[in-house]
Amino acid sequence: MNMNLEDRNNQILIELINNPQITSNVLYERFDLSRSQLNYALKKINDFLDDGKLPQIKRTKNGHFLVPSMVVSVFGGGKEKEHEKNEYYIFSGQERVWVIELMILAKNEYLSLDHFIVELGVSRNTVLRDLKRLDTELEKYDLKLNYNRQKGYFLQGDEWNKRDLLSSVLMNLAEIYDGVNCIIQFAKIDANLIESFKKRISLVEEKLNIQFTDDRLKVLPLLLILIIRRAKRGKHITYNFKINDFELADTKEFLAAEHIIWDVDEISRNERVYLTLLLLTTNLSQANILSVKEIDSLKEALLEVLNNFEKVSGLTVERKEKLLERLLIHMRPAYYRIKYHLNLQTRFYQENKDSDLFSLFYLVKESSSPLVAFFGVSIPDPELFLISLFIGSHIVESTEIIRDGNRRRAIIVCPNGISISLLLRNTLQNLLPEIDFIDLISERKFYQSNYEVDFIFSAIPLETKKSVFVVNNFLTEQEKRQLRERVLRSVTLSKNSSVSPEKIMSLVKKYTVISDEENLYHELLNLFTPKDFEVLGKKRLHLMDVLNHETIQIFEEEIEWQELLDNLAKPLEEQNTISKNFVDVLKKEMPILPQYTILRNTIGLPHTVSEAGALGVGISMGIAKKGVLTENGSKIYTVVLLASNDKDKHVDLIFELMNLAGSKQLEKIEKAKSTKEITNLLVDFSEEYWRN
Repeated sequence: MNMNLEDRNNQILIELINNPQITSNVLYERFDLSRSQLNYALKKINDFLDDGKLPQIKRTKNGHFLVPSMVVSVFGGGKEKEHEKNEYYIFSGQERVWVIELMILAKNEYLSLDHFIVELGVSRNTVLRDLKRLDTELEKYDLKLNYNRQKGYFLQGDEWNKRDLLSSVLMNLAEIYDGVNCIIQFAKIDANLIESFKKRISLVEEKLNIQFTDDRLKVLPLLLILIIRRAKRGKHITYNFKINDFELADTKEFLAAEHIIWDVDEISRNERVYLTLLLLTTNLSQANILSVKEIDSLKEALLEVLNNFEKVSGLTVERKEKLLERLLIHMRPAYYRIKYHLNLQTRFYQENKDSDLFSLFYLVKESSSPLVAFFGVSIPDPELFLISLFIGSHIVESTEIIRDGNRRRAIIVCPNGISISLLLRNTLQNLLPEIDFIDLISERKFYQSNYEVDFIFSAIPLETKKSVFVVNNFLTEQEKRQLRERVLRSVTLSKNSSVSPEKIMSLVKKYTVISDEENLYHELLNLFTPKDFEVLGKKRLHLMDVLNHETIQIFEEEIEWQELLDNLAKPLEEQNTISKNFVDVLKKEMPILPQYTILRNTIGLPHTVSEAGALGVGISMGIAKKGVLTENGSKIYTVVLLASNDKDKHVDLIFELMNLAGSKQLEKIEKAKSTKEITNLLVDFSEEYWRN
């Protein structure tokens, strides 16, 4: 039988059961009671125990209590046994409210007042009081209790808020005595289903090498079962995450979460994303979703990152609005990955350690403080790497708007997330600079449109009569060479369509016996293959093309920032790389060395717009043995003055300097005794950098 006490009396009973040695004085203080109030509470408790045919609790003359062992064994003392109902538990008023909320949220049937009276074992008036109390509690969730003859009792309001309430109710009920069984009983959850979900959650723990906390583990399977139940009944969240499975699929957590909901196929993709995030986050509330206001704030943060990037790199990002639009699309799934610490798979990040990409990554990292402020946490390197990829691809596009009409054109078809697609395009652009990659499209878009192009590169086989090069998302060096050879060979064969290795083989076989067909065919293929498989790129500017012993200086004594700028400007003025005005503009812009010009906290890179007096591309390096003060009070020991009248040319120099800034070679350079020694160290570094 179920019995009920008001909250305070219930709490006193629980205290007496959990701690039979407690004294009256402690209870007076803990519950703010007078002697007469405690006597009254004890009388009410004993009345309930009598109703349940249990012995009474007695108080001794010296203020101690005698709690019968039978009362302790019925209400406490020992671990709860799941799925075994305890008939004697006394619900407080608040606990009855939680049970009613659970019954309504978990219901598969019509619920009337009589249902609550029978299930809770209380009077009609008690339930009516509970429902009034429930109304007040629902206001916190912007929900309202309604009743009609068709539906019975139901909650009106947003589904997201109902799920928030459900999560809270389960957590609260799990804390009471025998709480899990209470939930199972009143929500009518099948015991076998609970065991199945527990095993699935254990598999997630194993896959992620994590351990859910005990309190979360108690509630999680029940919460997932009840939410899936609601979703199957058509109770869907109205918020649309606007992210596809594959955009979160790069996280190992998302893959692990599939072990829980793999067979739940009657709910929408948006619900699957919700369930995945719910599983992987401690609390998923509506305040933690990407709202319109959050999107505006995120856009502002990204704009600040781009502005910082321009300052750090000396590059101008053209068509910034277009880049911002692309970044915002990418940042929607990234928002959830960063916010909820979902670990992005770093396979593509680790396998594509292209020196240019990583130099770009370091520049973006130096510029990323507005994003850190937006999220309130540091941004993982793989996420910054993807942002770098977007910025890099955009810069390449912006500098290649005017194209040679005779160049061959290609599209890339990739079903993966936009980040992986961009990485594939970056790989192919570097591998085949002779080709213009005009579009990056999904498989669906490919079948919807007709593209007049010379080549199609695809990460998946396509049903088309056109020639397709199927490529892996991640190409090894050998695969890159083989792909380049195949593409260039196809160009040669298309130019000589009247003659092909196959036609020659057929003709030879007509008039002679071939002892080794395979080798002959291979030799014929070689005849039709261009000899040069090297990437045909334009000459790229190396650090040592513009830096030599004349533009390297060592300053043994203390030197002021402005004086240092004058000294670094002299050799560039003599080479006619800058005008006198250039350093005057710099001094006004940078009265002290700004933090944004410092690469990886080691190399200061003062620079300004070419209009200030840059007549060519040049670099002047200074090693200040006593250090130069920066705006935040720290010291750096290497300063490089950069001048450029061509933004394309100096990109490679910045990338190379960014790598130097993070290298052990810089430590040796700063300890060097002569400019000749520094030059030799720089030559070694530069050769290694370009070799890799």
